[in-house]
Amino acid sequence: MVCRESHQAHRLGRREALQIGVGMFGLNLPAMLRAAQQARPGRDISCIFLFLAGGPSQFETFDPKPDAPVEVRGLWKPIQTNVPGTHICEKLPLMAQRMDKVAVIRSWQGRSGSHAAGSQHVTSGFFPPAGGQYFPNFGCLVSALRGARIPGVPPHFGLPVAARYTNPPGFLGAAHKAFDIAGDPADPQIKVGDLNLTPARFEDRQTMLTQLENLSQLSNVEDAGLTAKDKFAGEAISMLTSGAMRRAMDLDAEPTALRERYGANIYGQRVLLARRLVEAGARFVTINQAVQGGLFGNGKTNGTWDNHGWLFDSMMSFGPRPAAVPSGSKWHSYNGPGNLPQLDMSLSTLLDDLEERGLLETTLVVAMGEFGRTPKINKTAGRDHYPSAGNLVLAGAGVRGGAVIGATDRKGAAPKTRPCRPEDVAATIYHALGLDHHRTYFPRLPRPTPIADGRVIEGVFG
Repeated sequence: MVCRESHQAHRLGRREALQIGVGMFGLNLPAMLRAAQQARPGRDISCIFLFLAGGPSQFETFDPKPDAPVEVRGLWKPIQTNVPGTHICEKLPLMAQRMDKVAVIRSWQGRSGSHAAGSQHVTSGFFPPAGGQYFPNFGCLVSALRGARIPGVPPHFGLPVAARYTNPPGFLGAAHKAFDIAGDPADPQIKVGDLNLTPARFEDRQTMLTQLENLSQLSNVEDAGLTAKDKFAGEAISMLTSGAMRRAMDLDAEPTALRERYGANIYGQRVLLARRLVEAGARFVTINQAVQGGLFGNGKTNGTWDNHGWLFDSMMSFGPRPAAVPSGSKWHSYNGPGNLPQLDMSLSTLLDDLEERGLLETTLVVAMGEFGRTPKINKTAGRDHYPSAGNLVLAGAGVRGGAVIGATDRKGAAPKTRPCRPEDVAATIYHALGLDHHRTYFPRLPRPTPIADGRVIEGVFG
C-alpha cells in the first residue's frame, strides 16, 4: 500500500480565499495571519524537529536486520523494547524502554543521495528544482501561516541552524527566516542574518534603538519588501522589551539532574532548550542534532551523522581515533558521547520531560535525517548515502505510541510494505499541527498551491 493519494477538487473555504488573496490582491501579511488564526479550529500544536543531519543508519537505529548476512546486519544486535515484538538497535537502551511513546516508520524512502537535495526534500516536503530550494522548510511556513503565539517569542527557531544544507525560508524570503540560536546553549546567541542578539543585550535597554536600527537595515538588504522590515522590527521590539526569551534561554533554571539526563554537552542541552522554547510559546523548533567530530564533523554547521567510515567506532564516540583511520586523514576528536548515545539520552529524556509537564499531547516530536545508509558495509567499515530506504520516529500530538509502520526487505534495501515518501511525512506533520494540507495554500504565490503533495501516513495517529 503506497502512502499517497491524488488531490480532490474542492470548493474554496475562508482560509483558502484569504491566502489566495494575499498572493493576487496584495492583502498584507498581518491581516492574513489574524484571519487565519480566527479561522483555525482545534488544538494549538508545537513541533520539535530533530534533524539528524548527514543521514543516520536505519540498521543501527530503529530497523535492525539480525537475519541478514553479516556485511549487512553489522556488529550490533537488536534489543527487545517495551512494545512486545518490537526490536531496535541494542545501542539505544533508553529508547527501548520508551517505544510505547513513539511511532516508527520503517518504510520511508527518499529520492536523492545528495545532502543538499535530500535535506531540502525532507524539511519542506517538496523535491527542490535544479535552481535550488524554492518551497520553505516546515517551521518557516508555520511562521508565515500562524505568526507568533506569544509576544516576545518568535514562532520558529533553529538550533544552531534551521536544518543543515537548506535555505529554510525558500521563496518566503527574509521575513520568515528562523531565529537561529548558535553556539553553546549555555552561552547562546540569537542570529538573524548577520546580526547577533546576546542575552546581555536583552537586559541593556540603552542598546535597544541601535539593535532595532540594525534589524531594519538588515531587512532592507535581505528583502526589499516591507514584510521583512515590519516583521523584524515588530519581533525585535517584543523580544527586547519582554523577559520571555531571556527566561527561556536560562538553562540554569533547570535542575542539574535533568540537564545531565539530556546530556551534559552542547547537543543534549539544545534539546532541553527546544523544550524550554516550546514551553515559552515557540511554534516550531528545528534542531540540527549531530555531534561535532570524526572525519567529517569539523564544519560550521556543527556535526554530522555522515558515517562513511568506521561507523561502529564513531557512532559511539569521536574521542579516540580508530586505529584503522589512515594517518593522512584528519580526525576531529570530541570527548563526549557520539551521535547514537546522544540521541538515546536526549530523545528519551525529551519524551519523559514533555509528558511529565503535560506537553507531550500538544507537542509533535520528529527525528529523522535526509536519507538512510547503504545495506552493505563498505571497505572502511562504514555505510554510504542511500535514499532508497530509511526510518524515522514521531511522538506526541496524537501519535499512536508503539506503532511500527511499514517494513523493509530482509536486507533493508527497499520498502517491502507501505512505502512512504517525504511528501507523506510533510502531510503527516501538517495534519498533527492542525493544518489541512490539501486545503491550506502557500502565501504569496499567484496561484493556489497546497502546502503538501502527499497523504497522511495511515496508522500514525490513534
